[in-house]
Amino acid sequence: MLWARDADGPAAWLRLPDAVIGLAPPGAPLGPNWVRRREPWPVLAEGDPIVVDADGLRTGDGRLVLDRRHALGWAGPLPEATTLVAAGTRALVTDALAPQRRSVLLDPPWRDTAGPAVALLGRVAPLDGLKVAAEALGGLGPGLTPAGDDALSGILFAERAMGGPSVEPALLAVAGSVRTSDLGASVLDASARGFHIEPVHDLVMAAVTGDGRAATAAARALDRYGSSSGADIAYGIGAAFTRR
Repeated sequence: MLWARDADGPAAWLRLPDAVIGLAPPGAPLGPNWVRRREPWPVLAEGDPIVVDADGLRTGDGRLVLDRRHALGWAGPLPEATTLVAAGTRALVTDALAPQRRSVLLDPPWRDTAGPAVALLGRVAPLDGLKVAAEALGGLGPGLTPAGDDALSGILFAERAMGGPSVEPALLAVAGSVRTSDLGASVLDASARGFHIEPVHDLVMAAVTGDGRAATAAARALDRYGSSSGADIAYGIGAAFTRR
């Protein structure tokens, strides 16, 4: 069933039995929970049935809207964790993000909740800090994916990228503890596994090669993502890389 659609553009989300999957418009960044097609999606309304079968996606009347053979899926690359923890690499990430948009979580009324929780990262045991951040940020703020979920997804992704596969079970437990929407939970689960949208992966891959120009380009692409989501994701990534 079509669960929700983006009022600002031709994107939509499908609620499947075990996941929430996004139908990304042409030109949108690639991501682990998105499927794309070359043409714009047909007009769909909340509650419209969508059938998944061997051929692809169909509307309730049987019309094929995505041929499985032409579906575009993607999971971004990650560098070796040890290459991301160097001070210079982390500084390149945070410097690239610094000029971009300001997260709404830095403004009232949300800053009083988000700020103290994020400030604990790096000051207490890593898992303790993540638990506090998850409790504070989960479901916080505006947006179909709440701004707090976006920020937390950036934190979880950064911790997975810098910590490697060994930290994944703990991160998944933190992600699973968050009380939020099904869409937010799907984003957090993917981030804890080290999967995010294309500009996020481009940013860390550029950082490990010392390519400041590519890192800046990736940060700008992230900044353009969504009405505020890109800025909120960047806030989380920047906090994690700064306070490592």
